Amino acid sequence: MRRSAPIGLGVALTAFVLLVSAAQPQAPVLTILHFNDDYQLTAVDQGKAGGLDRLAAVVKEYRRREPCSLLLFGGDLISPSLESSVFKGAQLIDGLNLLGVDAATFGNHEFDYGPAELVKRVAESRFPWVASNTFAAPGARPFPGARTYMIRNVCETRVGILGLLTEETATSSSPGTTWFGDPVAVAKTILQVMPRDYRRIVTLTHLHMQDDEGLLRAVPEIDVVIGGHDHDPMTSTVGGRLIAKAGSDAKWLGVTRVPLSGLPHAVHELVPITDQTPSDPEMAGLIKRYTDQLARDLAVVIGETTVSLDARNQAVRQQEAALGDYIADVMRTAVDATVAITNGGGIRTNAIFPAGPIRRRDVFAWLPFGNVVVKVAIHGSAIRAALENGVSQWDQVGGRFPQVSGLRYTFNPARPVGSRITEVRVGDRPLEDDALYTVATNDFMLRGGDGYATLASGEVLIGPAGGPLIVTAVLDAVQKARMISPTIEGRITIVR
Repeated sequence: MRRSAPIGLGVALTAFVLLVSAAQPQAPVLTILHFNDDYQLTAVDQGKAGGLDRLAAVVKEYRRREPCSLLLFGGDLISPSLESSVFKGAQLIDGLNLLGVDAATFGNHEFDYGPAELVKRVAESRFPWVASNTFAAPGARPFPGARTYMIRNVCETRVGILGLLTEETATSSSPGTTWFGDPVAVAKTILQVMPRDYRRIVTLTHLHMQDDEGLLRAVPEIDVVIGGHDHDPMTSTVGGRLIAKAGSDAKWLGVTRVPLSGLPHAVHELVPITDQTPSDPEMAGLIKRYTDQLARDLAVVIGETTVSLDARNQAVRQQEAALGDYIADVMRTAVDATVAITNGGGIRTNAIFPAGPIRRRDVFAWLPFGNVVVKVAIHGSAIRAALENGVSQWDQVGGRFPQVSGLRYTFNPARPVGSRITEVRVGDRPLEDDALYTVATNDFMLRGGDGYATLASGEVLIGPAGGPLIVTAVLDAVQKARMISPTIEGRITIVR
């Protein structure tokens, strides 16, 4: 078994042209073009990477030169992103329709808006969804509009395609009564009932790499896995059979070539999609239509606050703030955690928002960083350490100051750093250092941002790939309530 390290960006237009123009492999070879975990139409990293218009240009060139090809998508496009908070993923369905995707499988984020919304997106798709282990309960019926497998004729050769989604979707997203079968057991069962006249079996997966490797060890009939879910580009081999993943956000196009006869020893490469990559005019036009619509929709009123909301630094970074309480409450509810801790520095504008209408753009101004809600199980002692870290820069108005939900804490800023927390209560009970608690926080803090390394000391129950954007969760909460009146509740007490 072999894994490759993540691969960086940085290819010039000349290099792109040379790469595409390289000598073609000898027939018969299937060229699989693939990408996964693409959350928006537009480029990322300040426009330096990704962009479906650039990806479309590269795909067209490969298809022109290598007609024995399939374009496959490895899941995750419905959510989360600024675009999808407005369009619920319809913009990316239109993008994949224009790309001419040959098959896609579900990712966990396809269920973020519930199965009914996903059924609409599937109906809008002009490409097939292959969801082998995703079923509409009761009765183990296939998910509406999806296939349990498909067979494509590629250059007079029949290629079977399966699609497998992580079972964690049941708890990391909002699938309702949808249920997910064990990927290995389902793959074995489907291969027993499929027509046997296929030459190769390609399996599209949205699984962790270790689960992909276990799948290949358990199911020798699978020739190659084209994966998603892991956001870095990576490869692995099991028994000479390849697993290939192409990163995220359309920063790369995966190009995997599989011999259609003999041993299925695939060859894989990545094409970086950068600001030096040509743009496809037709896709660029589609993107402009959506970005223009997005600008108009950001001005839409989604609710109202009956009280002013203080987002000034001295409020969100030094004391309990009603807006901080509200955001922390939304985060805790979004992942069903016991408590929530979020850094006040993640709440921006440094201004008082007056009572009155709330527009979409206002929520994005409060929460501009694109952070995701995550959930961890940690001991009370780790929570206490996190709070100590949070108040350690109080006198400097540090952004790590913790806004909270589900707990109350008291601190003395005159005491030495590391011993400022004097009391913590969860609900009506004192925090127990040895007890386990579930904590909602954000992915920046989970990575140790703002000094919060202690939050990663426990089990990650919902990671960055499974949680919703904080801004999306707040947008949805405001829109659902229509009127909010957050107040200071005594969650944070300062003593001297």
